Amino acid sequence: MASNIIKKRLLILGGNGYVGQNMCHAAIQNNFTVLSLNRSGAPSAASSTKHLSPSLSQVEWISGDIFDQSAREDAMSGVDAVVSCIGAFGSNDFMQRICGDATIEAIRTAKEKGVTKFGFVSSAQVYEGSVGLKLPPSAPMHGYFQGKLRAEQELLQSYPEGHVIVRPGFIYGPRPVGGRVLPLQYVGGPISFVGTQMGPISSLIQAIPFVGKECSSMVPVESVGRAMINSLEGSDKGVILDAEAIRAR
Repeated sequence: MASNIIKKRLLILGGNGYVGQNMCHAAIQNNFTVLSLNRSGAPSAASSTKHLSPSLSQVEWISGDIFDQSAREDAMSGVDAVVSCIGAFGSNDFMQRICGDATIEAIRTAKEKGVTKFGFVSSAQVYEGSVGLKLPPSAPMHGYFQGKLRAEQELLQSYPEGHVIVRPGFIYGPRPVGGRVLPLQYVGGPISFVGTQMGPISSLIQAIPFVGKECSSMVPVESVGRAMINSLEGSDKGVILDAEAIRAR
């Protein structure tokens, strides 16, 4: 018997990256029809892990520039939700543009196209009182954290009841790089355990400015995707998830 269930359409921006591929996988597993807009289209075999391949083969990969308004508009036509996994490291100006401006432009286009929900992979350092947000403009990572902050502010303004923001620290798991897989779980897992599960020792670590937040905010890459997709499907009106909430979802 043919199913009468209509799949929701989800556009993932930056879906061919490390976090994005796992986001695509989580969405496919939750019965979404998934599209992904990326400059280079589908990920190469060298940049993806085998266990994700069945899901990634079901994604409609769209080659396009996120800063091209027509590309954004075409990709967002008829979608129910958008998730931005866009982010990169580099100069502060570069990070402001990629971590901030790219998602801001996408949020504005999504609003114009009538998209009802928008998800964003932000940073554990984006919160009131964050040391990361107090870094001087010349400091490394200033552009990264400020870009994420500006994107969050735009999202909260444009989607006061339709936003899902996840704030992970270091994201760990098998990461393909140049045809090899880096087992980041062997770094992130133990540090996360020490930073969250060792009682008084964890409390002492968490009290260290910046470092404490990072040590307590490391999360598995699959948890980021699962938390985002589950929250998009939920009935909550506006969700911001810190690392603890990400792991719980």
